[in-house]
Amino acid sequence: MIQLKAIRIEEFRGIRELELDLDCQSFVVLGPNGSGKSGVVDAIDFALTGNIARLSGAGTGGVSVTKHGPHVHQRDNPAAAKVSLTICHSGTDQVGVLTRSIKTAGQYTLEPNTLELAAAVSWATQHPELTLSRREVIKYVNTEPGKRAQEVQALLKLDRIDEVRRLLVSARTKASGAASMAGSEVKAAEDAVRRHLDLTTLLAHEVTAAVNKQRAVLGLDALTSVSADTDLSAGATSEGEHSGFNKESAIRDIAAVSAYISKREDLDQASTALTTALTELEVDPTILDALKHRELVEAGLPLVAEPACPLCDQPWPDVDALRNHLAGKLARSEAAAALQRRIVVAARTITAEVRHLRALIQAAQPYAATTDQSALHKQLGDWANDLATFETKLASLDTLREESERIETDALATPTTVNADLATLRHALEAMPDQSASEAARTFLTVAQERWTRVRQARARDAKATAAGHTAQAVYETYNAVADGALTTLYKTVEDDFSNYYRQINADDESSFKAGLAPTAGKLNLEVDFYGLGMFPPMAYHSEGHQDGMGVCLYLALIGQLLKDDFRLAVLDDVVTSVDTNHRRQFCKLLKETFPEVQFIITTHDEVWARQMQSSGLIARRSLARFHGWTVDGGPLYGQGGDFWAQIAADLANNDVPGAAHKLRRNLEASLADIAGNIQGQVVYRADNNYDLSSFFAAVKSRHGDLLKKATASANSWNNDVAKQQVEHLKAERTKAMLAQDGENWAINALVHNNDWATMSKADFTPVVQASKEFLDLFTCTNAACDSWLYVLGIPGKEEELRCSCGAFNLNLRRK
Repeated sequence: MIQLKAIRIEEFRGIRELELDLDCQSFVVLGPNGSGKSGVVDAIDFALTGNIARLSGAGTGGVSVTKHGPHVHQRDNPAAAKVSLTICHSGTDQVGVLTRSIKTAGQYTLEPNTLELAAAVSWATQHPELTLSRREVIKYVNTEPGKRAQEVQALLKLDRIDEVRRLLVSARTKASGAASMAGSEVKAAEDAVRRHLDLTTLLAHEVTAAVNKQRAVLGLDALTSVSADTDLSAGATSEGEHSGFNKESAIRDIAAVSAYISKREDLDQASTALTTALTELEVDPTILDALKHRELVEAGLPLVAEPACPLCDQPWPDVDALRNHLAGKLARSEAAAALQRRIVVAARTITAEVRHLRALIQAAQPYAATTDQSALHKQLGDWANDLATFETKLASLDTLREESERIETDALATPTTVNADLATLRHALEAMPDQSASEAARTFLTVAQERWTRVRQARARDAKATAAGHTAQAVYETYNAVADGALTTLYKTVEDDFSNYYRQINADDESSFKAGLAPTAGKLNLEVDFYGLGMFPPMAYHSEGHQDGMGVCLYLALIGQLLKDDFRLAVLDDVVTSVDTNHRRQFCKLLKETFPEVQFIITTHDEVWARQMQSSGLIARRSLARFHGWTVDGGPLYGQGGDFWAQIAADLANNDVPGAAHKLRRNLEASLADIAGNIQGQVVYRADNNYDLSSFFAAVKSRHGDLLKKATASANSWNNDVAKQQVEHLKAERTKAMLAQDGENWAINALVHNNDWATMSKADFTPVVQASKEFLDLFTCTNAACDSWLYVLGIPGKEEELRCSCGAFNLNLRRK
């Protein structure tokens, strides 16, 4: 969708002024740590999105784009800090300049402001994932399943899935709570009917018998059966009669309260369990801290790449010590989670008991008014209200902890005189004149109907609440099944690409590697093969370097799935810090061959990898900016272009012959190492990996001569006159270059290793440079757009071609 042609940065982060020509090609920014490389990444991020990812998120409290985006010398002048990107629209080849200033970060200018370019910029603004650092890329690998699901779904723009999931969880929890409350109300209503009827159960035939016994006293027709809608008092009262007092029932209601206060085994057991759990929590408050900080630790652990806390920069002895410390915190948070579950279970039991007692109190309270015991009436009302308040506090861990002393001593906070007062109330009820048989029967049926109505209403509410709970659960499970099914299909594609990319990078030792991504209810589990011995989490056995490789491969698989043909740009900030040299070469090959249309902008401090990216053809030699250092006042010291001949010429122009010699030797060693690898030259193995220049020269010369002999034999076998002439021309060029190089090579070692030769003049050293250049030209494609090293296709003994990446140079080595 969008690629970068050039970038200009002014007074931004650590950069005073910088211009780079990217030419819509992959590009490398090379330099030591602290030289300003990441400032280029931040500038691209800011120009495209109006934000700087490095200055936002966890651990960036007090840091902002507005305050800390401008260069420190322009911290009070945010208008001076701006970035201009010359962008290319990959669909129409339109070119425009996008400019954004820190002062108006949310706005940008675009010239020309065509519909296509504006749409491309808008699209890029919505895709901050185009810019990625190692801290961000590793989070897809080394993190908890829940956090990984969030990060991956955010990258794939699927975070709405988890938003809906969280809403459904909230709805399910709310519905479950409502169902629990409705169930408690049913139990209380049924207990009230059971007490009134003086039954141990509410079996239909027992209820019918108890009601018919009283109806017979009044001469009313017996009921054949009882259902929820049956009027138990039908015919027992005249219109306007609503007496709700039945002496025997009242005495049983008062007795029920007294009995519960005296015997409450379930409540006492739950209180003991809850007190024990709360005591454990108070004895070691760090457990609670671990629980509160769990999410923070989960976020921080994957970011540990050096012996310093990624959140506060506090130094540690080593990386392992810091990781072990954070892993210990996670383990403690697991213990806290288990303790919290114990607390929740005990608190729920106490809550149910409190609700039950409140229902008993509410049934008994009116009788205090009937007997003119106003003090007891108020006391019971206050007690019921206190229990209701206590019940709400049991729902939260923080408020529950405040009630720990009450739970330990008496969860019900029973008033000191309530037992005696209830006994007085009971005696007063018993002392009341007995009701006549007909009056007792009439009030019995009236109260029975009132309570039976409450049972019917409570059961109806419970049925609705239960149905709502079941529906919420079913919707949640269905959503999970559908979402996880869709994600499984999506992740299967990602999984295949991820595994394939990783196998390409690690073909030498993990050619059968496979990975498994398994989404389940808001989590994303990742397991990877470990040398055919089983599937394990990446951190279990794989090295840090392999984890880095996995992170990049998973990122590429994800973003490829997200953007598909629109994937044309990726900015990778030091993403392969720990990957070893051989695997980095394969990584270059992966990027070049699998993503040929993508412009990769890569920062690194590693000279070897930068050279590999050039030699592999991932970047052209000119597509490199070398940062040599940095100062507060001047910003980065840099130069663009990978042409070390120009750098040597600059040294010679300043009469710095030793500097030129040092650069020549260093780059010859690097170049010849690559050439030897490309043409399969044989270098004598050294255990210390310390190869000198002469070893590479010998290997390359010998192998090149052998390849030209094979080319001659091939041309003769095919009787190909054009090929014969090409080989003869190459031999002539080789002879000329060899003679010049052999004659001048002596000067390099002398100038670098012996100060006596430091007085050698520019005129003396210029032929040495020319001879070396002519020698390397033997192995370089002459197509400026390619500029790659030649390489052999095939294996030793069965070589097929000596060719370049673009095919402009192609020498047949196969015999007829």
